[in-house]
Amino acid sequence: MNAPVFSFLEQAAAKWGKRTAIIEGEKKISFSELYKDSLRLSRILISQVDLNGRGIGFVCTNSSRFVHGLFACSKTGGVVMPILPGTKGSEIEILLNDSSINIILAEKSSRFNFSIPAEKIGIDDEFDLYIFQGIKSQDIDAVFAGAAFIRPSSGTTGNSKGVVISHRAVFERTEAANDGLILNEESIMLWVLPMAFHFVVSILLYVRYGACMVISGNFAGANIVNLANRYRATHLYASPLHFRLLASEKSELKFESLRTAISTSALLEPDVSRDFFNKYGITASQAYGIIEIGLPFINSESGNKKSESIGKALPHYKAAILDDDMRELPHGAKGAFAIKGPGMFSGYLWPAKKVEDVLVDSWFLTGDIAEMDEDGFVFIKGRSKSMINVSGNKVFPEEVETILMMHQSIENAKVYGGSHPVTGEIVEAEIVLKPGAVKNAEEIISFCREHLLPFKIPQRIIFVEEIAKTKTGKISRV
Repeated sequence: MNAPVFSFLEQAAAKWGKRTAIIEGEKKISFSELYKDSLRLSRILISQVDLNGRGIGFVCTNSSRFVHGLFACSKTGGVVMPILPGTKGSEIEILLNDSSINIILAEKSSRFNFSIPAEKIGIDDEFDLYIFQGIKSQDIDAVFAGAAFIRPSSGTTGNSKGVVISHRAVFERTEAANDGLILNEESIMLWVLPMAFHFVVSILLYVRYGACMVISGNFAGANIVNLANRYRATHLYASPLHFRLLASEKSELKFESLRTAISTSALLEPDVSRDFFNKYGITASQAYGIIEIGLPFINSESGNKKSESIGKALPHYKAAILDDDMRELPHGAKGAFAIKGPGMFSGYLWPAKKVEDVLVDSWFLTGDIAEMDEDGFVFIKGRSKSMINVSGNKVFPEEVETILMMHQSIENAKVYGGSHPVTGEIVEAEIVLKPGAVKNAEEIISFCREHLLPFKIPQRIIFVEEIAKTKTGKISRV
């Protein structure tokens, strides 16, 4: 292990103590204050529970609390699994059972409706601790040495899996990513993304290299521009949805200090990229991040000439387009998109599978279909996974199907993505009803609202007589 994650904050406080680390609203938090808050919370956690090597769920909104809470959990020796705020109790219980985690640290404003007993402990003015005695806690570090974080992901099969990321991987990922981003203590990052989904090669990277983060709570185009100008933001790291909002902004506002704009989570449409550039005179660079590896691609070289590309692999990474026999294909040929390089994940937690058993000839197969031109620029052409991308938020069909199958009227369900002009995709579902059940799409959607985050709720229900299956009895997703 190069260094534990907490050392990023420890060293930042020693090097840039009085400098501003986070701006939220009218409040400015220095690196020293962030460090002290994190250290205080970690000591409280250690006094309450033994987390060394074990998992802890972490629920917190975008705020400085998220940052010092994340570092505090890591300081305890725990393996942290950030969970998006607003996630329903039933969804959280599935995550906890899958990962054998029986403790959650949650912001006090969190509201849960759990079906299994949980002891709630108010540990300070900001957080509550939930302990689930009915869930067995496993020593994750004993399975994956040096484990630091768990992130739910579709994995290579399309099924939701827990990606285990080690302290060493975090060190390597942040170092490799900054070779492309080149951040330092003069960098000011405007933050608009969900922290629970983006924290390794963003939040942790910013702290490590002394960048200041300005948290935006309002995603209207005018607000983003005004906030960036007020605090002299130099970088914007956002999703295609944010760029669509900015490109369609009707005011004459312009960015005054922004130097770099990076789009992540999903591919940015060429027309949005063009409109954003025409309005602000800034190129929106396409980035390609992947939970299992980090941030191996940023299209920062081509300007608008190859805006549909995710760019070339950053210096420490290698990419290839492979055929079914794992042979590299010539330029312009479509095939399986594979990557190798530093910061590789340790494996999947459920079911436990080491990275060595996932890689093929040291390549990680992303599940995307792509092609590479003669200059090394990669173009994503499709996705072989079943994952649905709603405004950059990833939805696994299987988890929505699990909730649908809990409905008393549903015999079977199939979930998939449908195209949408604003969000990119929406969730759609085919439903087979039980004999005698009455078709009521609104009632089913209302049921989903009780158990799923808004972006996971099916926007279209189609009642069918049967659902196509493979020869092995699984749902056909072709």
